[in-house]
Amino acid sequence: MKRAKLLFLLASLGSVLAAEEYMLEQIDVEKSPYEPSIQLLSETQARKTNSVTLQERIERDVSFSVITDNKGEPALSFRGLGFMATGYIEDDIPLYRNVNGFVDPKFVMTDATLEINDGSGTGTLGVTPVGGEVLIYTHTPDDALNISLYSTVSQNDLYAYTSAGSRQGSFYVQADAGYYRQNSYRLSSDFTPTAIQPDKERLNSDVLQHHLSFKLGWFVDDSLHIAAKVALMRSRFGMPPNVTIDPAHHIVWNDFSRINDKSLDSFYLYGDYSTEDTQIIFRAYHDTYEDIYDIYDDSFYTQKWPSVLYDDSRTGAIFKTVFEQEAHQSTLIVQYESNRHTRKGGNRPEADFRADTLRLSLLHRWKINGNWSFDGGLSYTSIQAKEADIPSTSALPDTKEGFDAQMKLTYSLTSDLLYGAVAHKTLMPSMREMFPFFDWVEPNLSLKPEKSWQYSLGYQHDFKQRTRLDLSLYYYDIKDIIINDVPADLQYHAVYLNRDHATHYGAELRLQTKRWKDHTLCFSYAYAHTRDNEGKLLPLIPEHQLMLEDTLVLTPDIQAYIAYRYTGKRYSDNSATYARELHALGGYHTVDLQLSYNPTKETTLRIGANNLLDSSYEWRYGYPAKGREYYFAFEWKLP
Repeated sequence: MKRAKLLFLLASLGSVLAAEEYMLEQIDVEKSPYEPSIQLLSETQARKTNSVTLQERIERDVSFSVITDNKGEPALSFRGLGFMATGYIEDDIPLYRNVNGFVDPKFVMTDATLEINDGSGTGTLGVTPVGGEVLIYTHTPDDALNISLYSTVSQNDLYAYTSAGSRQGSFYVQADAGYYRQNSYRLSSDFTPTAIQPDKERLNSDVLQHHLSFKLGWFVDDSLHIAAKVALMRSRFGMPPNVTIDPAHHIVWNDFSRINDKSLDSFYLYGDYSTEDTQIIFRAYHDTYEDIYDIYDDSFYTQKWPSVLYDDSRTGAIFKTVFEQEAHQSTLIVQYESNRHTRKGGNRPEADFRADTLRLSLLHRWKINGNWSFDGGLSYTSIQAKEADIPSTSALPDTKEGFDAQMKLTYSLTSDLLYGAVAHKTLMPSMREMFPFFDWVEPNLSLKPEKSWQYSLGYQHDFKQRTRLDLSLYYYDIKDIIINDVPADLQYHAVYLNRDHATHYGAELRLQTKRWKDHTLCFSYAYAHTRDNEGKLLPLIPEHQLMLEDTLVLTPDIQAYIAYRYTGKRYSDNSATYARELHALGGYHTVDLQLSYNPTKETTLRIGANNLLDSSYEWRYGYPAKGREYYFAFEWKLP
């Protein structure tokens, strides 16, 4: 395993143009106007749904749907824009992306606040990514001793987490550790057995993951803050196979596969400097990543192909300067990042690839008057391949460039807020899409970046009876969309290519009310329509999603939570045959229920059930989801 050596200075400011945050459980709609393009997912909400991983927390939002990444693992798509489209940023540092362009959202979460920027407003590093941003804000201790213990156990898994922090004067220290284990998971009692999946215990679905992080910070004075953090993660897990595989005629390539070891070590440095009208922010980061990818010959996972080792690293720095003067705020951002990816084993030549990214951004916000405000941004992004050290690939792809622009105009009154936004955005191809990494996937050195025009309208109204309505409409027009297809002349081989054109449009509605005593009701609905220029649906994007939640205060110490979710029909390819075919997946309904009890101010006990109706459904064709799951959770915090 590589060990990183890195010393950078750093700094940061949080979202430069962030709107006011709000907690869904504590909101006073008559006193807290906010920007409707920002959605906050609170820790309390995560506890109610027993969401442990980042993915579990985010997929509860109706803007997201579960799709598949390039290795067949579950991933998340924002408004049908693909798993590569969304930016994931922790305290102003973008999270590591592997060769697939994939940020793994399945890591277990610490006590962090999540904020979703839908992309209509400018973002952390300039013009927002195609699929908006998921912003993760970690906590800093504010007392002499902050301790948190959390554990949840179900018939499927066990998760334990502890956090300890202390602030003494101008210094603070924060340490977090977590352990997650899943031996397998139970399918619904309505699941129909197959030759590959003959019983209810999901094949090859074990997970073992543990993490440790340590952060040290110093508030030098009222103007300067510096800090350093190291985070270590280790895991191994199976990738459950498609249950429709014919054992006698299966295609071996990746039907039965595992990540038998995965590690990600991250080293971050932070620093913030501010005066009355200027803020200077610098971030530096280095990540080392390694995974061992094993492919097996059969469902018994005994005979395997030679392991493939990915040994990767990333180094980057971000410089941000913010100037404020009366009604204006201007921000200049410079980001540089170098990614190196090395592949070894698999009876293939060793491959070493490197690409460097430069991003320059200029943002501006203008408070025109008491009712009108404007914010906009310009960004230039360049990705240049530096190495392709593999015998079959002597050429390097051309430099990929993107020029992006964005503007948003907002009109606000006492109880109403209306905005309109337009943006031109670029999505760069990943390393895997440009270079060869697997025998069964053809790279494309001439692959073009996706270019899109995005239009958004939003409306918010605060009713007098503690009720809030949010409505957003969007239309995305995408050129040169990157797809993974199986051409007729390349049977069982996929190739990355640009398709001429695709359109996405949809609507999202959110309604929250505390009108009735002891109830907090939330209703959310999303509609998405996706088509490419050949009239084909983009896979795994539900046309309709609906969520209805109620939190009921039974006594001062006891709360009940119930949630109903409907996910509509989707279309999926079939990884068991690698043929050009789409399967319709029917809509499904799930119900989650939880009771929580606070025996003391510091302690919370929870019991609950996910998928209470034991619905049998697939997130992808041939990939059944968990059945009914009962759990018990314990939490203790000081102070």
